[in-house]
Amino acid sequence: QALAAGIAATATLVEIDIAVVGGGVGKAGDVLFAPLRKALTDYATLSFVQRLVVVPAQMGTDAGLVGAAAAALSR
Repeated sequence: QALAAGIAATATLVEIDIAVVGGGVGKAGDVLFAPLRKALTDYATLSFVQRLVVVPAQMGTDAGLVGAAAAALSR
């Protein structure tokens, strides 16, 4: 519920369409995402936040490493 409240609050402030959960937490699957999505319905009260999609990161635990490599290559 705390994660759902934080995601909903952030989505309300910055008007995001998608929230990506990465790292080891993102690999939790339905154990995390099913209750998270259900709890979001309680916290996401504004119409544009109700359309928020929460997904696991496609790169999983490698996202930070890939981002660091991309930053190094761009310099």
